[in-house]
Amino acid sequence: MQGLDPRGVTSAEEYVVLLRRVRDRSGLSYRTIAKRAGAVLPASTLATMLARRTLPRRELVSAVLAACDVRPAAVAVWLEVWERLAERAGDAEEEPPPETVPFQLPPPPPVVVGRADELDRLAAGLAEPQGVWLLTGAGGVGKSTLALLAGHRAAARYPGGCLYVDLRGASADWAPSEPHDVLLGFLRALGVRTAPHTVEEASAVFRSVTADRAMLVVLDNAGSAAQVRPLLPSGPRTGTLITSRWRLPDLDVTGRLPVEPLSTTAGSDLLAHLCGADRVAAEAGAAGDIVRLCGGSPLALRIVGSRAAARMVPGTLGAVAGHLGDHARHLDELEVGDLSVRAGLRVGYRSLVESADGLAATVFRVAAVPDWIDLSAAACAAMLDTPVVTVDRALELLLDAHLVESTTAGRFRYHDSVRIFAREQAEAVDPAETLAAASERLVAVMFSAAASATRSLFPHDPLPYGTLGATAQSLIPPDATTAQAWQWLERERVNLRLLAGQELAAGRSLPAIRDLGVAIAKYLDYAGHFVDQARFGQLAIAAAEALGDRLAVAQALNTLAIGMLRHERRREGIAMLEQALAVRRELGDRAGEAASLNNLGNAHRDEGDLDTALRCLQESLALRRELSDRYKTGSALDNIGIVLRLMGRFAEALDHHHAGLAITRELDDRIREALVLTNLAETEHVAGQPHDALGHAERALALSRDLRHDRGSGLALRLMGDVYASLGQTARARACHDEAAELLLQPAARTAPESVIRPARR
Repeated sequence: MQGLDPRGVTSAEEYVVLLRRVRDRSGLSYRTIAKRAGAVLPASTLATMLARRTLPRRELVSAVLAACDVRPAAVAVWLEVWERLAERAGDAEEEPPPETVPFQLPPPPPVVVGRADELDRLAAGLAEPQGVWLLTGAGGVGKSTLALLAGHRAAARYPGGCLYVDLRGASADWAPSEPHDVLLGFLRALGVRTAPHTVEEASAVFRSVTADRAMLVVLDNAGSAAQVRPLLPSGPRTGTLITSRWRLPDLDVTGRLPVEPLSTTAGSDLLAHLCGADRVAAEAGAAGDIVRLCGGSPLALRIVGSRAAARMVPGTLGAVAGHLGDHARHLDELEVGDLSVRAGLRVGYRSLVESADGLAATVFRVAAVPDWIDLSAAACAAMLDTPVVTVDRALELLLDAHLVESTTAGRFRYHDSVRIFAREQAEAVDPAETLAAASERLVAVMFSAAASATRSLFPHDPLPYGTLGATAQSLIPPDATTAQAWQWLERERVNLRLLAGQELAAGRSLPAIRDLGVAIAKYLDYAGHFVDQARFGQLAIAAAEALGDRLAVAQALNTLAIGMLRHERRREGIAMLEQALAVRRELGDRAGEAASLNNLGNAHRDEGDLDTALRCLQESLALRRELSDRYKTGSALDNIGIVLRLMGRFAEALDHHHAGLAITRELDDRIREALVLTNLAETEHVAGQPHDALGHAERALALSRDLRHDRGSGLALRLMGDVYASLGQTARARACHDEAAELLLQPAARTAPESVIRPARR
């Protein structure tokens, strides 16, 4: 190799620096040099002595040069210079100091709950040679706690010591630590007296010193991959734990461990440890609310637990839960001493504000203002009037900072605390008219997409789309299949309801809210989302009343009444339907009159008043035939068939079902066809025609599955189970009933437990 000439060296420090360059140019590890040199000294001692300012021993210099393939003549020159420097120093044979073994880990946390799986993964990861593990998650989720506990548990595996540093990448009050400063601190802890002038040289010395050590390095609260890279040891027996609230996708690591919020059980256990198990047991409901409102954040729970522990009055947890549920007080409740959820969120938000592209900060603020559960990137782009690809990049930054969560591909959501913080920032930064305009754009595009989806599902039903479809939308294809339309509404129905409620409270979009409640009522009924059906009815009634639209009030009453009927509140439902019928007759709304009569017939049927039910349904059928409404005629015929079955008039019932089925097939209404087939099969089953019933139920099941209509599939399976049971095929019956139970309970499980508000008396 090309030699480095030491003859111009004037000090021991310069001599060592030049000798290190020889080693660096060789590309050899200290372990390899030690082997080539015949193990004159251990590799770790070689590295330590070459990191010092004092002159190494003569045999060490000779061994290193020979191992690095320096020619003998050049080695002689090196040794001549060594003799000169040694004579000047008076004593070049200074023995190396004993190896320093630092242990810098802070004390382990006093209690950790619900993290057994994560600790097992870290233990297994650190058991592998040269493991580098990155723990990521939102602020306050417990990353540092996990890393410290894992480090203490693994410390015996690292006799070379444990280094720790808080990189302050998540500090609201301090600038992030400079890698050069951190490296100098590490080198001092390792007994290295030299102070390299650049981060590159300091990093090289650090890697040299730790090359043969069994050492653990914990880099807490990393702010970026660039901050971390110089601090990584490269020895084969080292282990590294890194924590960061950013995902650091540009950092190469052995493994990544996303740290999630605590489960409800673990959160309750932590709360019990902090403020007493007896208190948590006595106020179990409030404790559960606290865990939910804190989002399972250990930091938030520690703050709440500490505050509650200082107040031993009965009912304290209930009061705390009430304060957390109040958005105006939520973040104020999550502060105690120097612990603050708001301060932690400010760190992540500040990184967005200070970034070159400020769009992510704008998205973070503005998208939090409208009410929704989880939102698509396309809807967010429409709200901000920005291309989807641009919003996607901004959302990636928010995901990296754990300020939003990804629910499924292309969708995101806020935790409650984060949303409240984002709204605080929006109110402080963005003009009110800007926020209102963004909300109105989101509502317009979402309502328009809802109209497109319901039109795809029910192309023959004259639903009120006029005010809903006025805005161009790209959230659902205009030629969407029935299954696509169904799935879009399944994903967005709660968002639609929340947005409608927020707009109603602000006195905006009243015509659209009035029409939306009626337009999607049929989908909600078919899907089994009866709570939402009632709530949309309430919203539509309120909007119609505010507009002074009596006919629309009657339409909305019809929607709400069906929700009441599905909740077994038949008397209330019947009263609403009669009220709606009277208004429609007064205003000459013949189609509306037929609809109210049809629903009244079904309500009286469920009440057991079959004669009244049949009379109402026959009146509805006559009106629909008079209006030449083939679609609604098919529905009325099928409903009459159900009443006739209950009366025991099976032949007439079957005739009505077949007539209704023929119309649905004529109109190619596959959703309605599946339901009519199920009703027909049920009548055939009761009439003693089990094999015909099975055939029609199986066809209904196939149609419903193809449409991804869970409730339709559940109804068909339940009937098939009944038929199989009547045939003595117990195993098949049980299988059908079990699957049906899952499908029919699923919509209710997805419905938020909110009470249905009764409409004002008219």
